Amino acid sequence: MSSSKLLESIPSGLAAAAVEAAELIKGASSVAIASHIDADGISAAAIAESALRRQGIRVETEFLKKLDEDAVRRVRSKGADVAWFTDFGSGSLSKIEGMKAVVSDHHVPETGYGSNARKGQSLLSDFSSVVHVNPQSHGISGASELSGAGATFLVALAMNRENVNLVHLAILGAVGDLQDQRTRRLEGLNRDLVAEATRAGLIEPMEDIRYFGRETRPIHKLLEYSNDPFVPRISGSEDGAIAFLLELGIELKEGDVWRTWAELSSEERNKIITALQDHLQSYKRRPEVIDRLVGEVYVLKKEQKGTPVRDAKEFATLLNACGRHGQAQIGLKICEGDRGEYLAQGMNLLRDHRSAISKALSWAKGSGIIRLRNIQFFDAGDEIEDTIVGTVAGMLLGSEGADRTAPMVAFAESTEYSEEPKIKASARGTQELVSRGLDLSNAIRTAAEKVGGIGGGHNIAAGATIPSIKRDEFLSALDDIVGSQILRPSQRRG
Repeated sequence: MSSSKLLESIPSGLAAAAVEAAELIKGASSVAIASHIDADGISAAAIAESALRRQGIRVETEFLKKLDEDAVRRVRSKGADVAWFTDFGSGSLSKIEGMKAVVSDHHVPETGYGSNARKGQSLLSDFSSVVHVNPQSHGISGASELSGAGATFLVALAMNRENVNLVHLAILGAVGDLQDQRTRRLEGLNRDLVAEATRAGLIEPMEDIRYFGRETRPIHKLLEYSNDPFVPRISGSEDGAIAFLLELGIELKEGDVWRTWAELSSEERNKIITALQDHLQSYKRRPEVIDRLVGEVYVLKKEQKGTPVRDAKEFATLLNACGRHGQAQIGLKICEGDRGEYLAQGMNLLRDHRSAISKALSWAKGSGIIRLRNIQFFDAGDEIEDTIVGTVAGMLLGSEGADRTAPMVAFAESTEYSEEPKIKASARGTQELVSRGLDLSNAIRTAAEKVGGIGGGHNIAAGATIPSIKRDEFLSALDDIVGSQILRPSQRRG
């Protein structure tokens, strides 16, 4: 499928929205981009900014943690001909209404105004000044089949077919939002983007081990830090990982330099994978757990080997490190091709990010997780930054021995200024819980609104900002809502 036919292959309504958005943007002399701070948001902003510059349109880009009324006012005050909201905005359409704007997003859309606003299928006629490009409105999952960067890429492609050279950024956004987790590969409309990126020579998809650090971590460190799946006596044990590899006859060093997974021969990789599978079988791990060892990974072919920008998962983590630590503009520059000063700064942020995550995980495990009827939670207060507490919640839920029968909710003090103290709530679920009816987007939004907060997201991951004094009331409401959503095993058909 050529790039000229990609828009013809997607649902006609989604393609029409992308074309309408492209025409609105191309008619502007200035555009203000507002985007989210995570890897998907940074990738989306890079696509939008690059497409605008190719078009010769003046552009200013700002990154925001959330799109509340203050943020919308700030974007409005820039006085641009058009505002372009990427990777958020669908849940804030009524706030944006009245602006000449494009929203390219994948979160569950708003379909009404005020306190009676609900989520679901969005009608463009409800928000006449906003062109809304969102897979959710056209029967495509925004949680697993297309990301915010993917939706933004469709607009960029409709603007100019030459923007096909930005498709790798849409892959980064999808991987950054963990859209390859469910089936161990990108799926849905994302598969069309993978095919496009492969044809363009930008991405090489390959079946390989799914652990993080294929390009940059020494082999034994890749295994030591493995957690999906967790490997007994190897995960969490440097000595165990080294002993395992030496027993297989794997050379750990080339001279004085530690070897990485990407530097191994295919025979060595296969030997390690087979041994890991046998090891997991010896511990009676279920087949579906063992299967998670291997999946489709995405190599950025034009990037230097041995760098974090060579592997999509590592690149996305680098972007998250930039955004989660207040430096999304650095991530933007890296996406746009800087491999000097900004990449060096990004690498420093990545080291800080890893250290912060490690300390946060240790704190959360030590502080204890409280189980309610249908959810579990921990409150980090000011011990964990509100920008990484959701990441910590997800990692805890996926760790060895975790209770995966209930969503994990994490709280941290909000670092944004407000007249009343507020806290950030981040919730993470599992595919199993989603298959039984869990919809965290609906649950967390409804619970937040009950206590005067705002929230939203996806069925498997969502977040909210609420008044600090309303935490327990919020938890009670969320616990009830999640309980009403999840079908108990005894209630399943068949």
